[in-house]
Amino acid sequence: MHKIKTGVMIYQVRVQKKISRKELCAGLCSVKALANYENRERTPDGLLFHCFMQRMGMNPGDFSVIFSLEEYRYYMWKESVFEALQKQDWKTVECLYHDRMAEDRSCNVKIQNQFFLYLSSVLAERVEKDGRKALRLLKEAVKETVPERKGHGEYGIPGLGACRMSSFEIGLEALYYYKGGMHGILQDREVYYGLKTLLDYTDKIITDQQEQARLVPGMVCALLHTSRKLMTAGERLLLEEKAVRILKENYRLYHLPEILRFYSMDLRETGQKQADVYEKQYRAFVEAFEDAGFEAAFRPELLYDSRQQIYLLSEYMRSCREISGLTQEQISEGICAVETYSRLETGKRAPRRKEWEAIVDRLEIGWGFFKGNLETTDYQAFEYFHRFEEAARRDEWEKAQEFMDEVKRRLDMESISNRQYVGMMENWAAYVSHRIGEEEFFCRDKELLELSVKEERVGKTELYYFSHIEIVLHTHLANILRIQGRQEEGIRLLENMLNKLKKSRVGFEFWWEGLKLTIFNLANMLSDIGEYEASLKYMNDFIPVCFKLLDGKFVTNGICEKAVDLDKLGTINKATYKRLLIQASCLTDFYGLNDKHTIIEKYYIKHFCKNDNMSNESNPLAFPLI
Repeated sequence: MHKIKTGVMIYQVRVQKKISRKELCAGLCSVKALANYENRERTPDGLLFHCFMQRMGMNPGDFSVIFSLEEYRYYMWKESVFEALQKQDWKTVECLYHDRMAEDRSCNVKIQNQFFLYLSSVLAERVEKDGRKALRLLKEAVKETVPERKGHGEYGIPGLGACRMSSFEIGLEALYYYKGGMHGILQDREVYYGLKTLLDYTDKIITDQQEQARLVPGMVCALLHTSRKLMTAGERLLLEEKAVRILKENYRLYHLPEILRFYSMDLRETGQKQADVYEKQYRAFVEAFEDAGFEAAFRPELLYDSRQQIYLLSEYMRSCREISGLTQEQISEGICAVETYSRLETGKRAPRRKEWEAIVDRLEIGWGFFKGNLETTDYQAFEYFHRFEEAARRDEWEKAQEFMDEVKRRLDMESISNRQYVGMMENWAAYVSHRIGEEEFFCRDKELLELSVKEERVGKTELYYFSHIEIVLHTHLANILRIQGRQEEGIRLLENMLNKLKKSRVGFEFWWEGLKLTIFNLANMLSDIGEYEASLKYMNDFIPVCFKLLDGKFVTNGICEKAVDLDKLGTINKATYKRLLIQASCLTDFYGLNDKHTIIEKYYIKHFCKNDNMSNESNPLAFPLI
């Protein structure tokens, strides 16, 4: 992990996107405070930094934040709230709301107040059954960070002028219009134009595809619920097709069952044959959600979602110190008392700025609470990197290489972090496009990993904070070992890494972008060597986390792996297994995972058909891939 100079990053993105300080910080902080952040006289907290990045159209997932234990408690509390909201467990939401100890004095007060007002609104509607009170609290929540102005301004949002909005502020505003429309408090036309304008604003300002996938489907659902009669079938289909396309391309699950329900309904109304396909997929997604313990119905409360990736400061310090082979006395000498340093490592106290600067200098881990996979302050490097990933997903390798060349032109390639990340992605692209073989791929990635991970150093501590790059490199190496028939070596490699990370109090979902492939490959390798129960245990834990994080591709992969393990175990409840296979078939079809779709169909034929010559009419899985 490498430091991000937050002030420099904010300044460069703001200037290159021609955003004024006043426009960016409106409702969040003073112009003077933003100037101090940009001049590096002060450092913004995690909530504020991510809000700035989102207001400028960037994906906060590009950055991880290192927190003190006090901040960490707030984020874990917030994570518990989101999980209860996903499951529509209003009693738990109410209990969590009354836990005011969750407030964190070190985080932006306005953003925290906004979240508490949002929760108050949820409880007013769901528990007190008071729609008007709920809408009033939502309006207060919006106004907490989004100043109310006259006129439509540059972006055409009613009453908001030229104010920039983050993804979660857009979602909160959309929730306000949705609730106002559903309770009949706001006029139909106001709701329709409000939601349409927010969609248009998202198209114009939010350039990151993952952020669009988080916002657009929910707003489309809100429009269809509140304003369906104000639109023609053709207008509805355009919105639904857009939402479906975004979710497919980004392998996400945001409000997907509800989108498919509306889409299949309008396809049928207009006499289109694809209605049958999407109805089957709708039913399969509903069942998959319910089997994982989540509600499949539209969950408007999740329009407002502001999760972040985190590391725990105290544990990070301890890991770095032990790897360096230094004692607490050696680190603290000339900085603070040994007892004080011990309290920092246990999380009983957060370090003051000067203490932290001196400690991280001695540990050689760099200053900064914000970590990125790329060590740069040039936001265009991140944008080109996302374009590279999108082109690679579509197998457009020439275009992908052009984007990677643009990334490299903007990076300091002397940086180990940059060399690892760029090299890792180039090696992967070369391998999957058959330009290099598995042995060369293995050797290249092993060299990259050894730039930062030395076994003799990692062995010095039970806890080790692997970066996202290091996690993925481990997974690549294990996957090649699997291809070479060396599954036991691959399993040991991944289990050693996971055992280090398990020592942390931070849950696995905070490293999910790296770990999801790791855990899935580990289950695959256990299945390869006949450890089907161990593989199945991983998948039974893995699938609900994927649903929780709305990761459609790995939900699908997990369900497919579960089907394979159950087949190998031979202890199959026929009805349950048939349901699982149909889910897997529909999900692989939706996301275009053709190879897995074919495998699942073979399992269905094996268990539920008398011969391989079954006709399409008798096979519920037989429908064209979309």
